[in-house]
Amino acid sequence: MKAPKLFLKPLLFMVIMFGVIALVSSLTFANRLRREMTSEYESKAIALAQSVADSDIVDVLRRDAGSTQSRIERYRSIEGVAYVLVTNGKGEVIAHTFIPNVPPAVKELAASIPKNLPESGKKLYTVGSGKDAHLHVVEPILEGVAGYVHIGMDSAAINKKIREAVVEQQFLSLLLLAGSLGLALLFFLSISRPLQQLTDYARRVAAKDFTNVPEIDSSDEVGQLARAMQSMARHIAELVSGLEERVRQKTRELEEARDALQNTVEERTGELLRTNSQLKVEIAERRVIGEALKKAEKKYRTIFENAVEGIYQTSPSGRFLSANPALARILGYNAPEEITGAVYDIGTQVYMEPGRRQEFVRRIAKDGEVIDFVSKIRRRDGRIIWITENARAIFDEDGILDHYEGSAEDITLRKKAEDQLKRQAFHDPLTGLPNRALFLDHLRMAMERGRRRRHLFAVLYMDLDRFKIINDSLGHETGDELLRSVARVLESCARSVDTVARFGGDEFAILLEEITAPRDAITIARRILDGVRQPFTIQGHEVFTSASLGIVLKTEGYDRPEALLRDADTAMYRAKELGKSMFKVFNRKMHDQALKLLALETDLRRAVDLDEFVLAYQPIVRLETRHISGFEALIRWPHPEHGTISPDRFIPLAEDTGLIYAIDNLVLNKACEQVRLWQKQFGNDELTLNINISGKHFGQAILPGQVSRALEASGLSPECLNIEITESALMENPSVAEDILKQIKNLGANVCIDDFGTGYSSLSYLQRFPIDVVKLDRSFINDVDDNLDSQAIVRTVFALGRSLDLKIVAEGVETPQQLAFLEREGCRYVQGFLFYKPLFADDVDEVLSGDKHRT
Repeated sequence: MKAPKLFLKPLLFMVIMFGVIALVSSLTFANRLRREMTSEYESKAIALAQSVADSDIVDVLRRDAGSTQSRIERYRSIEGVAYVLVTNGKGEVIAHTFIPNVPPAVKELAASIPKNLPESGKKLYTVGSGKDAHLHVVEPILEGVAGYVHIGMDSAAINKKIREAVVEQQFLSLLLLAGSLGLALLFFLSISRPLQQLTDYARRVAAKDFTNVPEIDSSDEVGQLARAMQSMARHIAELVSGLEERVRQKTRELEEARDALQNTVEERTGELLRTNSQLKVEIAERRVIGEALKKAEKKYRTIFENAVEGIYQTSPSGRFLSANPALARILGYNAPEEITGAVYDIGTQVYMEPGRRQEFVRRIAKDGEVIDFVSKIRRRDGRIIWITENARAIFDEDGILDHYEGSAEDITLRKKAEDQLKRQAFHDPLTGLPNRALFLDHLRMAMERGRRRRHLFAVLYMDLDRFKIINDSLGHETGDELLRSVARVLESCARSVDTVARFGGDEFAILLEEITAPRDAITIARRILDGVRQPFTIQGHEVFTSASLGIVLKTEGYDRPEALLRDADTAMYRAKELGKSMFKVFNRKMHDQALKLLALETDLRRAVDLDEFVLAYQPIVRLETRHISGFEALIRWPHPEHGTISPDRFIPLAEDTGLIYAIDNLVLNKACEQVRLWQKQFGNDELTLNINISGKHFGQAILPGQVSRALEASGLSPECLNIEITESALMENPSVAEDILKQIKNLGANVCIDDFGTGYSSLSYLQRFPIDVVKLDRSFINDVDDNLDSQAIVRTVFALGRSLDLKIVAEGVETPQQLAFLEREGCRYVQGFLFYKPLFADDVDEVLSGDKHRT
C-alpha cells in the first residue's frame, strides 16, 4: 500500500533537510579540498612554467622549434601536466605537445595573451569545461619580448580526488538516512490507509466516476472529511453535467468564431501583403524616379547650355526671363544675361513684322502651343534673319498663365535655299522665265478671277519655226542664246501684268491679263511676230527665225487650265500648217478636228501593230520599149470603218507621232520582197523599186541599217533600189542628210530626188549630194501643152540631167500630147495614168505577164 502524499511531505521534508545538511557539509569539504589541491597545482604549474621559461630562452629567441619541442616533451611525464605550449611575442605557436594540432580554444587564448597580459597581469586561465577543463598557466619569457610559455594542468585529477572523498562522506550519510526513513515509514503507514481511500475516491471523482464511495466509519476528522466528500461528489456530478453541456456549446461557438477570425486574418494578411508589396514598388519607383529626375535635370541643364537651338522663357508681357547661349548667338548678343537685360519688348525689338508677337500669343491662346512659327527678326547688329519657333504656354497651380517657353532656330540659310528651290521649281533655268507649273498656276488664278467678275484674258502659245535647223547647224550654245534673246523680245512685247513662260524646247506661252477687247491680244501677237522676225546677232552670226502663234480669246467655259492651254497649242499647230510667222485664233472647229486627229492617231497605232497597210505599185515605163522598167511603192491604209485613207491624211500624223519609222520600215521590207519575187517569177533582174522615205529619217541614223536589212532579207540587188526623198527634206538638215545618203550609196542603192523643182531647188545640191535619179514634178508636166515657161523648165531639166549623167523620170503623164512633147525632148522614163494607175500585187502579176508576152 502506498503512503499518502500528506505523509510523504513531512517524510520528504526530513529527507530534504537531511540531504541539504549532507550536501552542504560535502560541498564545504569538497571546496576546501579543491582550493587546497588547486593551489598546489597552480604553484606546481607556475614553477614548471618558470622553469621552462628560464631554461629555453635561447631556443625561443632563435626560433629553434626542434630544440624547444624536445625540451617541452619531458614535462608531459610530470603528474597533472596536460600540455605545454611555447609562442613568440606575437602569440604565434613555436612548439607544443598536442597531437596532432593545437585545439582552437588554446590557440585563440595564446594569440590573445600578447595583447591582454600586459594590461591585466593575469597568468591563470581555465580552458575548456567539464571533463575537458584545464588549468592554463602563462609565463612570459623576458617580459613577453621573447615569447610566452603556456602549461595546462589537468583538472580531472583534482576532481577525481574530490569525488572520492565526497562519495565516502555521503555514503555514510546515506546509511544514516535510510535507517531514519524506515522508522518514519512504519509510523506513517498506520495512519495513511483512510486518507489513501479518500485520495483514490477523489481521483475517481476527478475522472467523473462517482461510484464506489469508500465507507470510513470514524468519528475523527478523517470520517468527517469522508462524509463531506460524499455530499460534495453528488453536487459536483450535477455541476459537471451542466458544465460539460455549456462547454460543448461554447466550444462550438469558439470554433466558429475561430474559423471566421482565421478567414478575416487571412484576408487582412493578404491585403497587407499586397499593400506592402505595392508600397515597396512605389518606394522603389520613387527612388528610381528621384534618381532619374536628378539625372534628367543634369542632362537637360547640359542640353540647355550646349543646345544648338535657342531655348528661352518669356513673360506674357514680352520680356525674356531666361535664355541659353545659342539664343544669344542667334540674336547677336554675347551672353544670355545681355538678352534679359536689353530686351524689354520682344514685339518691337525683335520681330520685324508689326503684330507678329500678338499673332504668337493668339496662336498659343488658341492651341496651347505654336509649331514652326516662322518669322523675320532683327539681330542686335541690325542684320535681318529668319527664325522658326516652337513654344507652349506654362500655367501655375491656379491655372493662371505664368510664362511661355520654347525654342528658336536660325533658318536663314534654309529660307534662302527654299526660295532658290522655289525659283528653280517654277522658273526656266535657261531664260529665267516662269515654267509650265507657274504658268498654269497663274492661268488658274486668272480663270478664277474671270468666274468671280468680268475679267478678260487671253492665252498665246508660241513655237519657233526652223529652230531645230539653227540648233543643229550653229550648235546648242547658239540655240540657247537664241532662246534667251527670244525670251527678252517676249518680255518687251508683254505688259507688267502679263506672264511670259517657257515650256521647254522652243515653245513659249504668254498669259495676257486685263485686256479690254480681243483686239488687244491680236495687237500683242502681231508685235511678237514682228519682234521675233528681226535678225539676232549671236556669237558673230546674224540669225533669222520666225514663230507660229496660237491664240485662245474666248476663255469662258473652261474648267481646267490644261484644257485652255491644249486649245492654244492646237491653234498654234494650225498656224504652223498655214505657213511661217503666222498666228491663228482657236475656234471650236479646231477642237473637233483635234479630236478627230487624236482618234486617227489611235487607229494608226493599232494599224501599225496589226500590219493593216497594203502596198500599191505604180509602174515606171521606159519609152524606148514601152516596157515596165520598175515600180514606185505606194502605201494604202484600208481602215476597217472609214474605208481607204489616203497617205496625205495619215503620213503627216505618222511623222508627228514618230510612227513613220515603223511604217517606212514595213514598206521597205514588203516592197523589196515583192519586187525580188517578180524578178524571179518573170526573169527580169533589172526591175527597179522606188520607195518614198520621210524626211524625219534625217533626224535619226537608223535608215541605212533598215535598208541594209531589207536588202539582205529579200535578196534584192542594191542597184535595183531607189530611195526617194524630197528637196525640202534635204534642206531641213543638209549635213545629216548628206551623211545618211552617203551611207546608202555605200550600200549600193540609188538616191532619187522626188518632186524636183517644187522645193528649195539649187544646182549646188545636185553636186553636193550623191543623187542618181531626178523625178520631174507633175506640176510642170501638166502645163507643157500650152505653157511656154513650163516647156522651158522641162527642157532645162532634161539638159541638166544629160550633163550630170542623171536619170530623169517624168511624173504625172496623162495625155498623149504630154507624152509627145516629152519624147521630142528626149525623155526616156515616164510615170502616169496614161500608162498605168497604181496597181496591187495581183494586178501587177497580170501586167507583167502581158508585158513579157509582148516582148
